[in-house]
Amino acid sequence: MNRNTIVFGATGKTGQLICKELELNNLKCSVFVREQSSNKIEKTVKSIYTGNVLDTIDVQSAFKEEVFSDIIIALGSKDLKGSKIRSIGTKNILEALKGSESKPHIHIISALGVGESWSQLQWFAKLISNLLIKSTMNDHNEQEKCLMNSSFPYHILRPVGLKDGASNGEVHVQNEGYLPSNSIQRADVAKYLVKSLLENKTGVSGICQK
Repeated sequence: MNRNTIVFGATGKTGQLICKELELNNLKCSVFVREQSSNKIEKTVKSIYTGNVLDTIDVQSAFKEEVFSDIIIALGSKDLKGSKIRSIGTKNILEALKGSESKPHIHIISALGVGESWSQLQWFAKLISNLLIKSTMNDHNEQEKCLMNSSFPYHILRPVGLKDGASNGEVHVQNEGYLPSNSIQRADVAKYLVKSLLENKTGVSGICQK
């Protein structure tokens, strides 16, 4: 199957690693970024579409140009007090795809603790989620609901705490019970996402470092 992938959130720490991992697997990708961030994108990407993911018309412009087999959503924000870029951005992407003859596979980076995975968090992680990143978790919850209620095939990654640095090489996947680690390298999230993409994996995956 020929892959044609677009990445939303490609200038974020995880998004940049996803683009590099796609390239390492000989998968050319397009990206959708804000115009002022386009200079952060490697020249090896197939196409750069610029706009605001919070604007449906901007998002639609990318889908008018190409048909994508896979859509990767790695949206995020440094604003911990109310940003809805993940949920609104995902909603706009799905809205822009309405009427399309293709059914792209949608992959999103969410977080452990979202939805039914709340029971997988230990008490300290629950405390942090409620006190420091409650709005971020709410945004992820709305994002997941939006995708799950759509008609598109999807794979949702729910990593634990993200860390910068080199890949450790192994990922543990678990959707019930406490995970054996409370962190994972962003580089390993990127590797696992691309591996899952190539395997056409669907559903939800709670992941941590092995």
